[in-house]
Amino acid sequence: MVTDVKYERITFRSFDRQWVIADSRLLDRPRRPLWEARHPGQIFVVEQHSIHPRQGPALYFSGSMPDINAFNNRGGRTLPMLHPDGSPNLVSGLLEVLVTHFGAGIDPTDLVYYLAGVTAHPGFVETFDDELTTPGIRVPMTADRALWDRAVQLGKHAVWLHSFGTAGGHPDGIHDIRSPQILIAHPSYNVPVGKRMPTSLQYDADAQELRLGNGVWAPVSAEVRNYTVGGVKVIDSWVGYRMEKPKGRRSSPLDDINVTQWPSEWSAELSELLSVLAQLVALEPSQLDLLEDILAGPLFTVEALTEAGVQWPTSSADRNPRRVVRGGLFG
Repeated sequence: MVTDVKYERITFRSFDRQWVIADSRLLDRPRRPLWEARHPGQIFVVEQHSIHPRQGPALYFSGSMPDINAFNNRGGRTLPMLHPDGSPNLVSGLLEVLVTHFGAGIDPTDLVYYLAGVTAHPGFVETFDDELTTPGIRVPMTADRALWDRAVQLGKHAVWLHSFGTAGGHPDGIHDIRSPQILIAHPSYNVPVGKRMPTSLQYDADAQELRLGNGVWAPVSAEVRNYTVGGVKVIDSWVGYRMEKPKGRRSSPLDDINVTQWPSEWSAELSELLSVLAQLVALEPSQLDLLEDILAGPLFTVEALTEAGVQWPTSSADRNPRRVVRGGLFG
């Protein structure tokens, strides 16, 4: 008998937070090194590395454990900022080279923020559409301190939004993703969904209203309604798992056991989702301007980084997670 059940929030899909029973006896092939890397302040970088990322941001950033298909339900790869032992998950010598070049005040978190500032918007995929036919996200690295700082600040905000406030930071020092300072200027929940599970999702472009069952959210811009990650519309995906007949593969009788009444918590979470997407849409012009400025300015090259002391992986062993022995069902 399984006792001491622990529930944990995960990133099931991009911008879709769900719950699992965090017990290795109940999960299908859990990746132990990834579970062992759940540190305070950890940021998981999620990449669609095997195919073209399609429309939307090139990378997704999560403060909680990502599912194997977290990017867009077509596979993906998770790269934690920190190893299980808490050390930075960076190529040897890179941080030292950046500190030498830019000066003090550069840490592994800044590098993740830089990635988010540069890649977490659709302009990156559009700019490198041809290059991304060869899968894998390659990121231009500026050698200009002012551009680096811009990217870090934008990326910190983007990570805060991607993670629903569990990582990164808001530029105005706001800590709660539900703060009225944020929600008041973004889509509001006007009409309750009701207890019945919804059977339809509708959008009125003229009124900028999103209707889920009886529920109404407004104003919702077309950009928010159509916000896409990996070619998948985020709102359609989120709602699809919460309908009267939820989408998803049926592989067990357990898949037929579903919620029969709409939880009010889901309405609050949809409001948060719409607010987050609206803020990300508002960031996109600044991120595109930044990318264009970075490409027009001085860049680090692989050769220059190598000469400065970066030691690139030469074998699969160089990429192994650095682990520690821990207790518990996941170490």
